[in-house]
Amino acid sequence: MGNTTMIDIIGSMLIGGLLLLAALGMNNSASKNTFKVEEDLTVQENLTSLIQNLEYDFRRIGYRSGGYPPPTDSCIVYGRSDSIAFLSDVDDDGRLDTVIWYFEKTPIANCPNPNVRMLVREVVSNGTTQVDSSNLGVTEFSVDYLDAFGVQVPTPYVQGSPDPPNLMRLSLMVQPTAAYDTAYSSNFAFWTQTRLVSRNLTAR
Repeated sequence: MGNTTMIDIIGSMLIGGLLLLAALGMNNSASKNTFKVEEDLTVQENLTSLIQNLEYDFRRIGYRSGGYPPPTDSCIVYGRSDSIAFLSDVDDDGRLDTVIWYFEKTPIANCPNPNVRMLVREVVSNGTTQVDSSNLGVTEFSVDYLDAFGVQVPTPYVQGSPDPPNLMRLSLMVQPTAAYDTAYSSNFAFWTQTRLVSRNLTAR
């Protein structure tokens, strides 16, 4: 076998190797882009779902079906920076239930993203407690309580304390539960809203 033939074979192998590397790189890039698009979509869907649930509950603070009078005290049972409990007639039976939202401190077992915590909703009604929780990638949940002038009310706030809050500022951040390259902080969705507390917050 001549030198020219050997050089041709080596050259062909080099070119083939380069082409293979280029193909593998393109495939890896396509897989990464597909995964990131799916990450973005999942984060947005999870955030939207959480916002809908939060807004539904918070609109109904102090609500009672059937035209019954509101309670004589604040409808907020307690308020902390990472949790809130309030009164609302969840099942429209004319009796006030207790709705609790809280952000757990401990990481979720077997979740690749170490920043994710469980956001839990509990409803205490007629002596029974219903708990709803799912891993939707929540990495931040906080509630600030404000007076009519926007000044923060000290926490924890407890039912019966003077001057219940007139405003609440909710903040929520969601990240993917699993990421292509574990760069969780580079992909997130953040939502914040300052809203009036229900008109039924205190008896008037």
